[in-house]
Amino acid sequence: MSSVAFAAGGAAFAQQATPLRGPVDENVLQTQQNTPPRPAIRPAANPSTPAPAPGSNDGIPSTPYQPVSPGALPDDDAGNLGLTGVPVNDGSPPSGPVDNSGGLNPPPATVPAQIPLPADRTTAATQRTRPGQRPLRPGQTPDALTTGALEDETTGNPKAQRADKDNLPEAAIERRFVKPDPEPFAPLGIRAGTVTLRPSISQGIRATTNADDSSDGKSAVLSETRLRMRATTDWSRHSAFLDFDGTYDKTISGEDYSAPNIGLRGGFKLDLGERTTVTGEGGYRYRQEDASAPTAVIGASNRPAVQELDATLGVRHEFGRFFGEVKGKVDHTTYGKAEFPDGTTISQKDRDNTFASIALRGGFEMSPAIKPFAEVEIGKLMYDQTEDSNGYRRSGLRTALRGGIEADFGEKLSGELALGYLRQGIDDNRLSDVDGVSVDGAIKWSPQRGTDVNLGLLTRVEGATAPNDSGSIFYEGRLGIKRQIRSNLSVNAELTASLRDNKDGSGLDKGFGAEVGATYWFNRFLGLDVSARHRITRSEVDTRQTTESSVYMGLTLQR
Repeated sequence: MSSVAFAAGGAAFAQQATPLRGPVDENVLQTQQNTPPRPAIRPAANPSTPAPAPGSNDGIPSTPYQPVSPGALPDDDAGNLGLTGVPVNDGSPPSGPVDNSGGLNPPPATVPAQIPLPADRTTAATQRTRPGQRPLRPGQTPDALTTGALEDETTGNPKAQRADKDNLPEAAIERRFVKPDPEPFAPLGIRAGTVTLRPSISQGIRATTNADDSSDGKSAVLSETRLRMRATTDWSRHSAFLDFDGTYDKTISGEDYSAPNIGLRGGFKLDLGERTTVTGEGGYRYRQEDASAPTAVIGASNRPAVQELDATLGVRHEFGRFFGEVKGKVDHTTYGKAEFPDGTTISQKDRDNTFASIALRGGFEMSPAIKPFAEVEIGKLMYDQTEDSNGYRRSGLRTALRGGIEADFGEKLSGELALGYLRQGIDDNRLSDVDGVSVDGAIKWSPQRGTDVNLGLLTRVEGATAPNDSGSIFYEGRLGIKRQIRSNLSVNAELTASLRDNKDGSGLDKGFGAEVGATYWFNRFLGLDVSARHRITRSEVDTRQTTESSVYMGLTLQR
């Protein structure tokens, strides 16, 4: 009984020890359970062998250890089975109870300190493969047994990765996008309610070969000052504007010369309903009469002042695809005194006049951007004095007939162009009427962003003061190009051409001019201006021929 108790106690102690074979798969256990137990192999009785004494540790010999899993132990390790705690079937009696489990019982308890280990533990580890473990691949090294780590095989069963966050913050529904300023050097202006005022002042030096632009003018260096202001409204339906432009030239060295030039113009536009529009403009201009004009007083020491007042009012209404417009116009012109070197003066009040007219225009909408039209104008030219200083009555009726086209392609192309016939009658039978072809227009074209082309055409009737002189028709055309090279650098060029058809038999006066310039802005408020120009006038009358060249450099301050 004592031996049985001891054997039972040894078995219990062996169950608490760490198995040397490692984990066993369930399929291996199932296979072994279904296999009938093998009969115990007992050694043949040897008469020379003494019987075991009672109470000794020798018992019934057990079945030799046969691993069920192929490859659990290498073939060359059979001689070392005893070193790892597995009994060797060498005929000696076993040291434990009878093993009838067919090799499924755990190995007997063994004290770790008493188990002899190979000299090279790492080498022994490399010679074994655990059940269920994959064979080593060429060049693969197993983990060291000193740490007990297993090989990291993640090819078929990758490691679990940390899940991505699903509670990320959402973007704002309305984000504030700061767009770059397309015109970082444009004036900001002074805002007062819905009105914005943009003032600027320029100061520079102009060197010219003909200070007063006369046939006998001399060179000079001039100080040129220019003041400009523009006010615009920001109304939702209507609009209005006010422009001021003033220039003053004064001699610094050379020929004595001074010339003010002031212009003021304002206008409005009222939308009365969806198809009715009311427009109005008014202006004032102060200038000096051209020295090469046919009406210039020969021998005068000054250039007489000319003041012009004008106002227009028009109403436009659309009838389906057709439209009609009526416009009234009033102009008043006054002339100053002419002074002579001896101190005498001549009044020119007999040249003061007022012109009033009414124009009717009708057309149809060929497309939203193209609208052909026809226009008829009837007016009256009235001089303040019935007769001039030579006894001629120069008042008369004026008529005009024009046809043209209105274009509105947005920022790409806009404006109008008209061609027609103009006739100015004179009450005095001794003077012939002044008539001719009229060409008028204003077109703005932008072939590409940053490039602006402006075309202006003008036709007007000029009076006369000399006897037997009815006057003349004056034509003028301007072509301007402006290119924005950089946000703070722009270049511009302008070509001008003029033609005066004199009715006194003196032929034609032709004029040409060209100007180029550039503006560089240091910031929104300060800029540098440079320009150069050349102008000539050719006529059959020597006093009307002029040539002038000049260069300019100055600074502009704007707000």
